[in-house]
Amino acid sequence: MHTRLVSWSRYVFLAGIVLALVLVIPAAWFPFQLAKVAAFALCLTVASALFIAGGGARSLLRTHGFFAALAVLALPLLYAISAALSPERSLALGGFSVETDTVLFVILAALAYLLSFTFFRTLRTARLLTTVVFWSLAAAAVFQLVSVLFGSSAIPFDAFADRTVNLIGKWNDLGLIAALLGLLLLVRVELGPTSQFSRIASAVAGALLVVLLALVNFAVAWALLLAGCVIIALLSLVRQRADNRAQLEEPARIRWPWYAASGAAVALLFLLYGGPINTSLTKVLPLSSLEVRPGIAATMDVIGSARGNSLKNILVGTGPSTFGPGWLAYKPAEVNQTPFWNLDFNVGYSVLATAFGTVGLLGALAWLIPLFLLIAAVVRVARLATLSREERVVATLLALGSLFLLATVVLYVPSQNIIILGYALSGAAFGFLWRQGRSAQDEQAPGVGQGIGVIMAAAGLLVLAAVSGVMVERRFVSQAYAGAGLYELRQGNIDTAMARLARAAAVEPAPDALRIAADAGAQKLNSIARDSSLTREQAQTAFTAQVTATIAQAQAAIAAAPSDYRAYYLLAQVYDFLASLKINGAYGSAQQAYAAAAVRNPTNPVIPLALSKLEAGQGNAKNMEAALTKSLQLKPDYTDAILFVVQINVANNDLASAIRNTAVAVRTAPGVPSLWFELGLLYYAGGDTKNAIVALEQAVALAPEYANAKYFLGLSYAVEGNKDKALALFLDLAASNPDNAEIKAIVANLATGKQPQEGTQTPPPPQTPTTAPVSQ
Repeated sequence: MHTRLVSWSRYVFLAGIVLALVLVIPAAWFPFQLAKVAAFALCLTVASALFIAGGGARSLLRTHGFFAALAVLALPLLYAISAALSPERSLALGGFSVETDTVLFVILAALAYLLSFTFFRTLRTARLLTTVVFWSLAAAAVFQLVSVLFGSSAIPFDAFADRTVNLIGKWNDLGLIAALLGLLLLVRVELGPTSQFSRIASAVAGALLVVLLALVNFAVAWALLLAGCVIIALLSLVRQRADNRAQLEEPARIRWPWYAASGAAVALLFLLYGGPINTSLTKVLPLSSLEVRPGIAATMDVIGSARGNSLKNILVGTGPSTFGPGWLAYKPAEVNQTPFWNLDFNVGYSVLATAFGTVGLLGALAWLIPLFLLIAAVVRVARLATLSREERVVATLLALGSLFLLATVVLYVPSQNIIILGYALSGAAFGFLWRQGRSAQDEQAPGVGQGIGVIMAAAGLLVLAAVSGVMVERRFVSQAYAGAGLYELRQGNIDTAMARLARAAAVEPAPDALRIAADAGAQKLNSIARDSSLTREQAQTAFTAQVTATIAQAQAAIAAAPSDYRAYYLLAQVYDFLASLKINGAYGSAQQAYAAAAVRNPTNPVIPLALSKLEAGQGNAKNMEAALTKSLQLKPDYTDAILFVVQINVANNDLASAIRNTAVAVRTAPGVPSLWFELGLLYYAGGDTKNAIVALEQAVALAPEYANAKYFLGLSYAVEGNKDKALALFLDLAASNPDNAEIKAIVANLATGKQPQEGTQTPPPPQTPTTAPVSQ
């Protein structure tokens, strides 16, 4: 065996773990988590090739515990079986961004486990792994502390303008990593030989981690930290008693594990009173982050409804990546009455709970195989009692880190890089512990029959690593181009966006890239329709070509992800626009596409509202009313639907109903200044300047620079005889609008005691927006 190649493969694998944890490309459009997964997949492929070239496959077959470790391959195997039996296979392989509930990702996790199992079985290599992981986590924590304490100016990239943006992933992911880093510190302090300086430095580092954890304030992180501190304290006491029994002279006094006890006390304090403490801290260090996921009861309800009474669904699930469609189809009705009604959850309460529905009972158990193997290894080593003190420290670091990260899979939905780290630590822990008590001579070289197994194992490992690696890299490049295209689209650069998205589809026609390309095409249609510089023939030619391309892209997005309602809704909007231009067949096609979107997302009030507007444009009052009623039945406080009702009232000259419905809209979103302005404008149009003043004052209070609200508020003050307030408002408007002749004339009139609009044009009639100014 070429040991140098195997060593290189180990270092490449470690580089993959580091990149998976801390790699960040400081661009707002870059696929953050997918970049980490892609970097790890690339390193995993290279490491596998070097490992096999160095003869590592032969050592695998004679490694103690190898055949037990192969049980982890049950996870990708069950995902593949579930995908094959699922009626919805389009997203099973890679999802949208190689999410955790996909075949590709679980292959990477299983390979990470197997390679880590063989790379880090000795004390030297296991210590190397724990050291690399420790300092990678420490770098992420230090980076975030600098960002939080010194603000965005300390990090010279726009991507880090928000203090909650971190190197790991979600804000709660950072809390998990901080808690894990704290436990690794405690293991070294309580179980390893440390100097007084090291203990003091660890105490300072621990205090800083507590500050970071307090800012994140994630209950799961505090609970796991508490459990870890208790385990470390117990291990410390047990170790000291065992050492005392082994001493021939008088036993030493048992030292109480104060560091672990202090960590447990802090974790318990924050579990009980973390909310108020976090509120106080965020007043000093302004941070704002919110992460929402379905509760365990809602998750299980959706899973139960989606799988029905099918034995196949109970055992192997409805298929990878099918929780999202199941959530849309069966989510509880009361969710629409919360601020999170329009969130489309693709995962449930936790990774394990999601897997229980998508890959069934067998798939959920397969996620826990690393935990079962680790428990078996810990029990075996405890019975043998052969570990030296240094081996105990390394074993505890690996085992506790594995237990911590595997617990996050049960209790939460961590990002992909955290799960990869968990599987890598679990593989190393099992390999290191299972090897204890055996000599190197026990590992016999494979015989002739096993030689075939060596070839098959090498080929299988390399094929799995290479194929999964190539697929992940393709998806990454496609998503990177798609992200760049979406960024350009939001900047209004439609042509540049379409070029980026065309490249994305050329690399891989992934669902997101196709859907965003169709969206860009729809915006291009609007641009062509408004472009007055084109001749009629040029506009018609460009418009016809763009219609054909846009519809084809939307249909391709539907084919790539038939369960994704968004592609159907986008296609419906394209046909809706064409119907507004009286193009033959567009109206019927829009109806069909809206109906298809509603089938896949039956509780979303946006879809029937869009259909209602389509019917209104065609003059179908009965169909319009039915669709609008459906939207408001799904969400009675849906502001967009209420504003559409106001539009209808204004169009029908029913000012009283318009005012009444706008007042309802204001109650659904009281913090939105434009809604208060709308209500004040309607009151003003009806001659009720007293109520207009109340509404317009609220609009100005919420948005002090709201010029239109100030304009009509000033006019209302003048009608009510409060000329001083009116003059003050128009003087303010004159300062911010120095070239506005009408404002100057109003100021002159008020200053001379005249009516404000004497000699000026009458203000425009009230206009009602077609959509709410905010999403609720």
